[in-house]
Amino acid sequence: MFEVASQIIICLILAALLGWIIGYLMGKVSCCKDDCNKAKKNTHELHIDNKESATTTLSSDMPTVVGTQPTLLSEPREGGKDNLQLIKGIGKVLEPLLNETGIYHFDQIANLAEEEIAWLDNAMDFPGRIKREAWVSQAKDLAQGKATEYSTRVERGEI
Repeated sequence: MFEVASQIIICLILAALLGWIIGYLMGKVSCCKDDCNKAKKNTHELHIDNKESATTTLSSDMPTVVGTQPTLLSEPREGGKDNLQLIKGIGKVLEPLLNETGIYHFDQIANLAEEEIAWLDNAMDFPGRIKREAWVSQAKDLAQGKATEYSTRVERGEI
């Protein structure tokens, strides 16, 4: 009886050791060099791999460029940044992300070309959102000093 119990204990120890080694090796393989030892933030982030272009990988070897990068600013122009939350679809989460990317003003969004929209869509977790929520047309009105129905409701505190 003692012999069977000792064999079971040895098998359990070996299984635990083998599981630890496999788990360690799998963790090493899946660990990204840039993300090691960094605390994870519980926030949304734009997925921009390269400031020159946003990419998606079709195969492990060949990234495909999606769109062209719009004109981005390192900081807001004199007079401060615009309240991008006046555009329907840009809220408390997206405005700081757009600011981090380099978009601070209505005219930057108003002047986005199709390729630039594709680039920004690819960098965001919500593809198609810019067109679906008509950011460009709203931004054009706001850049000209006009109010939109949504911006009026925001300024009145209804939203």
